[in-house]
Amino acid sequence: MSSRLPQFGAVSCFFLTTLCGGGGDSPKASTGAPRSVPAASTPKIDACSLLTAEEIEAVVGWKPVKAEPSSYGGTAVCNFYGPKGFSQSVTLLVAPGMPKVASSAEMADWRRKQTEGYGDVKFIIEPVEGLGVPAIRNEIEGSGSAAIEVAAKGMLLDVSSTSLEEAKALAAKAIARLP
Repeated sequence: MSSRLPQFGAVSCFFLTTLCGGGGDSPKASTGAPRSVPAASTPKIDACSLLTAEEIEAVVGWKPVKAEPSSYGGTAVCNFYGPKGFSQSVTLLVAPGMPKVASSAEMADWRRKQTEGYGDVKFIIEPVEGLGVPAIRNEIEGSGSAAIEVAAKGMLLDVSSTSLEEAKALAAKAIARLP
């Protein structure tokens, strides 16, 4: 995967198929994650409200001209696009039903188990510290996108940008606004 996907980052695509129980290509794809979350327990989240245009501009150097929300079951996604379209984008994804993990290392182990059986796809999964909650770097090598996944308030927050530093800085802002 050498280019970003039009609706959300490559890691976010992987995330949707593993945490949300979709994608049946691998029998191990949804290990450890719920297949469904009862509608009554799924908070309605406006993913686009978790970051402001000013915060994004301060971190990535361009101001979003478009915020495109979407949802997939209980998962909320927001794609923020700059003046250059897909070449300037930040993706924020929030999904309920994140299994409880006690540390970033435990979260990395959880995610590694989910990536087993994906053949030639090479994942970079490493614990990330400094966000006050369990967090990991989760990237598909060569995707051109860097992602931070965070376990907070029973949800998984995924922020993708062009660099790990950008994704981490934006994740810190979004964590504070999680309901």
